[in-house]
Amino acid sequence: MQAREKILLIVFAIASLGNLMSSLLPIPFLNELTKPFLLLSLSAAWYESSNFLSTRFSRIIAGAFFFSWIGDLMLMLVASSWSNHAPFFILGLGSFLIAHLFFIWAFWLWKGNRQGLLQQKIWLLLPFLLYWSLLLNILWAGLGDLLIPVLAYSLVLICMTANAHNLGKMLPKPYFSYLSVGTILFVLSDSLIATNKFSGTALPLASFWIMLTYIVAQYLIYLGAKGMTRN
Repeated sequence: MQAREKILLIVFAIASLGNLMSSLLPIPFLNELTKPFLLLSLSAAWYESSNFLSTRFSRIIAGAFFFSWIGDLMLMLVASSWSNHAPFFILGLGSFLIAHLFFIWAFWLWKGNRQGLLQQKIWLLLPFLLYWSLLLNILWAGLGDLLIPVLAYSLVLICMTANAHNLGKMLPKPYFSYLSVGTILFVLSDSLIATNKFSGTALPLASFWIMLTYIVAQYLIYLGAKGMTRN
């Protein structure tokens, strides 16, 4: 690990701890101070670690982290005084949708012409589809005008983690494990956001659990993707 990458990951860790503390205490100012640095520092660390984005795969992953950062900023502004002037939730949803599409693109590109695990055993898609159905069943009544955007976003989200799991047996076990757990946690984080917003039931410590699963998800995807640049 290069020195600059290590420093940037320390910044990411400090920003993560500060952001989680802001959810528990709560301290809105600390959230606004730390959240912009989460994916900014992780993106910069990726830039340092991926040989200056010398491959197409590295550039696509960088794009996924970039749009995740934009999504963070948009969702942070939902609770601000500016929210009356722009649909920040939709803008955040759109930014993360693009981020997931970039992840899907990167995973599919890395796989190449090889038959992935889920392509070989199509029945393994069933748990992903069942989870998607269950989530929609929970959210359906509260979606209203956001039905189509949430349907599209949730489907892309499930496709993202399915594409990651399609790489089973191609990646060395540590890196596949990072990617598997990371994408599952990303799904869980977004599911918590949707459930808290649309189900009509406020989850206890929702912000903390949403950010904890999100932060760990992004870092594990970072580690998994680093392994993919070496194989």
